[in-house]
Amino acid sequence: MLATLIVLAPLFSGLPKAVLAAIIIDAVVFGMIDVAELRRLFRVARFDFWIAVAAIVGVLSSGVLAGVVIGVALSLVWLVRVATQPAMPLLGRERGTRLFRELDEYPGDETLPGVVVLRLDGGLFFATSQALEDRVRELAEDDGSPPVAIVLSLQGVNFIDSQGAQQLAAIHELVEANGATLRLAHVKSPVLAVLREDGFVDRLGDDRVHGNLNQALEAQVRG
Repeated sequence: MLATLIVLAPLFSGLPKAVLAAIIIDAVVFGMIDVAELRRLFRVARFDFWIAVAAIVGVLSSGVLAGVVIGVALSLVWLVRVATQPAMPLLGRERGTRLFRELDEYPGDETLPGVVVLRLDGGLFFATSQALEDRVRELAEDDGSPPVAIVLSLQGVNFIDSQGAQQLAAIHELVEANGATLRLAHVKSPVLAVLREDGFVDRLGDDRVHGNLNQALEAQVRG
């Protein structure tokens, strides 16, 4: 592109503006506007579709730079929202199996009385740790039927930072203060290494860190 601007620009400078306009229109209409892709976005991810529409409106009304800035800004807003509000579904066990599934989708699955099984889908770090504590607090302080144990599945957690480890310690204190027991399951090796270095595993107890959810529930029943 730099070579074209330096070497060929003088040759193009003599072209009528109508010719240059025709080249740009051809490039935009046949090269940059992808109607099929917009249809796919509308069908697959509506939020992405509306970001694209906002960017198009920005380009048409204020220029290319404004459209790009609008698209990038909306994408960042979406990224922050997704990162700070990870899914935290309650789980139940499919009857006659050892498979745990989301209770919202399978309300008839088996649950242990007084035991709440919660899964965090996303990293446990400064942007998500407070949301996890709020969710656990909501469950632990349930006036209707407070749990005797909360089993936290970290199967979907691939990363934890110092803030996440500190918040997990606060969650442990919160659960204990409400007379319940906190258990962890499916803790991956990198996450477990951070929790050990921070001293959280020593405070919680190795006997409350389990390889899977079935082991956690069996330990709770025995306890």
